[in-house]
Amino acid sequence: MTNLSILEQTRRDHEILNQEMGKLKIIIWQEISDSDFSDWRLDCLWQLRDFRNCLLKHFDLEEEGGFMVDVLRVAAHEEHKISTLKSEHAKMIILLDAVLNSFKDLQTRDPARLEKIRVSVNELIHILREHENEEHNLLQRTYYREYGGPA
Repeated sequence: MTNLSILEQTRRDHEILNQEMGKLKIIIWQEISDSDFSDWRLDCLWQLRDFRNCLLKHFDLEEEGGFMVDVLRVAAHEEHKISTLKSEHAKMIILLDAVLNSFKDLQTRDPARLEKIRVSVNELIHILREHENEEHNLLQRTYYREYGGPA
């Protein structure tokens, strides 16, 4: 895969991930009545599971032959940054699994517990956005340097 196709594929995947984060925020913050809670909860669980699967695929794309391998080939001095980003992938999945477990434990509408879950989802999305920004900066530094510009 060429550097430009890696960049393009990563960019497209980030767009999909951003769309999924937007959908997740919309559904999780819906005001819900007691009578609609059960159906809404199931929809949220499925959305969270879909998001988890999307996130795992995204991380696979980055780690398994994607930009991380290419960055190391071009800029071996970024090995520590790549290692940090990979460990963040695992931590985000752990956070998402904790949200899923909390949601599964929520059998009835409990506003206080629901608020904690919603805040956890927001925190996860914030962490993910910052992580994606770090990856973008790494890509820019690496590929800008490779094509002869200042890094």
